[in-house]
Amino acid sequence: MNNLREIFKFLRPHWKLAVAAPLLVLLEVVAEVIQPELMSEIVNKAVVGGDSSVIIPIGVKMLATTIVGLFGGLLSIYAAGKVSYAFGADVRKAMFDKITQFSFENLDKMESASLITRMTNDVTRVQQVVQASMRLLFRAPFLFVGAFFMVLSMNASITGILLALLPFLIFSITTILRKSFPLFMQVQEKTDKLNAVTQENLAGIRVIKAYVREEGEKERFAEANNDLTGTSLKSRKLMMLMMPSLSMTINIGIVLVIWVGGVKVNAGEMNIGEIMACINYLSQILFSIMMASMVITNITEAQASMTRIQEVLNTENRPTDAGGDLPLESIDELEFDNVFFKYEGKIQDEKTDVDRMALKGISFKLKKGETLAIIGGTGSGKTSLVNLIPRFYDATSGSVKINGNDIKMYNRNDIRQQIGTVMQKPLLFSESIEENIKWGKPDATSEEVANCCKEAQIDDFISSLEEGYKYQLGQSANNLSGGQKQRISIARTLVRKPGLIILDDSLSAVDFKTEAAIRHVLTALNSTKIIIAQRISSIKEADKILLLENGSMVGFGTHDELIQNNTVYQEIYKSQTN
Repeated sequence: MNNLREIFKFLRPHWKLAVAAPLLVLLEVVAEVIQPELMSEIVNKAVVGGDSSVIIPIGVKMLATTIVGLFGGLLSIYAAGKVSYAFGADVRKAMFDKITQFSFENLDKMESASLITRMTNDVTRVQQVVQASMRLLFRAPFLFVGAFFMVLSMNASITGILLALLPFLIFSITTILRKSFPLFMQVQEKTDKLNAVTQENLAGIRVIKAYVREEGEKERFAEANNDLTGTSLKSRKLMMLMMPSLSMTINIGIVLVIWVGGVKVNAGEMNIGEIMACINYLSQILFSIMMASMVITNITEAQASMTRIQEVLNTENRPTDAGGDLPLESIDELEFDNVFFKYEGKIQDEKTDVDRMALKGISFKLKKGETLAIIGGTGSGKTSLVNLIPRFYDATSGSVKINGNDIKMYNRNDIRQQIGTVMQKPLLFSESIEENIKWGKPDATSEEVANCCKEAQIDDFISSLEEGYKYQLGQSANNLSGGQKQRISIARTLVRKPGLIILDDSLSAVDFKTEAAIRHVLTALNSTKIIIAQRISSIKEADKILLLENGSMVGFGTHDELIQNNTVYQEIYKSQTN
């Protein structure tokens, strides 16, 4: 019922064509139902009765009826097609809009390969069913009812044959559908898995070749591919049983009509034209049941796809609220007050809640213009910490404060407007260099873009390009080196002139000279800076250094303070200087 309600929601804007399609189908069916009656009249009057004068006028009626039916059929196909494609476009747009609102926590739970499958394969399947349903779902009952009453009006005993066959048809259809539905859901899930394997291989093709893992990845792909193929075949084999059972029923029905009709003709209760018409009507009735079974099969299969689409559309965004209405003009102070944080959806085990925390009791204050450096081993919680500031995630307990107020008192988008973030893995889009930099400030002038590129130490490279700032980047900027990507990402952040700059290990791919030049530029800025780094030599001049280990603070102070009093920091320093 929820699936049906969701479909009607997207059909509502196109209700005029959605209503016109079944009405035009009704016109087509009426013309189709009239034809056997006209044919019966020709047989009885012209062939049996010998009155050839009726052939032309009845033939003209049959031709006119055919033209009307053709007109209704073509227009219904057009209306159904237009509605279904508009429906598909609207669903894809709604899903894309929803996905762009997903937080990091939402994206952690729903893989990108699955989202792509849902937006393409699942939407296309539902769209095709909507198109087919607008014709066949209405055509089948219209044709059944029309043909049934025509047979009833001719001879009630013939109708009994149909009623005797219906229970067998209904039992066959429902049994097959009930067993096949779980397989349809498995097919979609295994399609997700195949897409995930394909996506990983395409994204990591250089790593695969570097480690000569082609054969291993071929086996992994073959396993996922064969798994999908096996389940698909299993579901199709079940569905293949439906057509033979329906065809057998149709043929049995026709044989019975001819046999009963022959008896009736001998008894003078029927004529040959009526028998021929009854055979046609019976074929129409059973054909309408066949059409209905096909539509129901497609609907059953699409129900799995619609369920997956609804999972995206009904996903609750986390964090759930957009924040309060307190205005935020600048970030003058940032504070972490006993912050604990864990990722949702982690596997439950025997560990305590504290043991499973990504961050444990983090507390510090940072004034405007100060630089905080964060250092620690892999998995120590560095990125988790900075992700709480723009509210990509919310603290599990404790609070993050801006200007003395809980961060939730400010609108989430207002907070992000004040923050410039350079991610650990820089992401650039398949646009020009200038367009990528203007993501930070869409109305930035060419002069502003050029100045920021000089500060990010990337202007010499851009000037060496024939197209300059109009140089078009490939997908994921695959025509740039890692250091070039990082510097363009930094320029994108600098052009924004944010009050708080977060650099998440974003200078790891540049040389020491370039890194020093960029840090000199950052030091001169009045912005507050949070820098995640691996090298102590890069953060010695920071106002404060936060040392993390397994999500806990094991050191906080200046470089000189930590080098004198903190054994963990001393060990890291010695390992990097030897």
